[in-house]
Amino acid sequence: MFGKLKLYQKVLIETCLIITSAIWLYPLLQSVKKSLAVNGLGNYYLVLTSPRIDVVRCVINSFFIAVSVSLVVLVLVTLAAFAFSKMDFWGKDFLYNAVLVCLTISFVAVMTPLFFTIKSLGLMNSYFSLILPMVAFQAPFLLLILKNYFDTIPNDLLEAANIDGASSLQALLLIMVPLGKPALVNVVMLGFINSWNEYSIPLLFVSQKKMYTVTLATTFFTGTQFQTPDMVAQLYATLILMTIPSILIYIFAQRYMQAGLTAGAVKS
Repeated sequence: MFGKLKLYQKVLIETCLIITSAIWLYPLLQSVKKSLAVNGLGNYYLVLTSPRIDVVRCVINSFFIAVSVSLVVLVLVTLAAFAFSKMDFWGKDFLYNAVLVCLTISFVAVMTPLFFTIKSLGLMNSYFSLILPMVAFQAPFLLLILKNYFDTIPNDLLEAANIDGASSLQALLLIMVPLGKPALVNVVMLGFINSWNEYSIPLLFVSQKKMYTVTLATTFFTGTQFQTPDMVAQLYATLILMTIPSILIYIFAQRYMQAGLTAGAVKS
């Protein structure tokens, strides 16, 4: 499609993309600039060695939660996407549409009942109080991505495997998973990034500092007593450190993420 565009159309598109990129990059560049104010790179050292904040503990918590959410979502979404895409059962369309409706439900809308549910189960200040809600809120969107990708895989391959005596589980593991690698990588990466950057759920369910995630690390710099130039610089240094894993993951997995997101967008 883009190869058939005229020169001025390509220039116009590239110009719009450059302007959009500049708009998105400007806040990041300003954050880097402010993180280097006063002490330069020393701000990062002060954050990593600050007695007020246990950065290593926050990173370990966030990494464990993000990896756990990614793996749980991967298993659940893979099984569900295979069922909705390649299997026939009663109520299939109704159940799939019901899952998609969950995309319209925001965290704020269910915050109060979710809080009382977690509290009544005695899960406050635990990994379960963070992992379970994150899985629930991410699963519908990731299911949509993976299901659309599985739809592009020909049913003839599954029929051939069925003739050869393969079970549904074998067809999933030996055919769908290898062919669905781009979308599966996409599910894992999005699950990790979204969990790493999640702020509302840890803020609601965590009050003990030993359970703080990297997104809550910025709360150590709140209050009027921290509004000095050096403290503001350390706050921005914390924000930059928090975004580095997400940026690195996107850079190295960009090819798979783009393939997984665009699959199923156009069907023949």
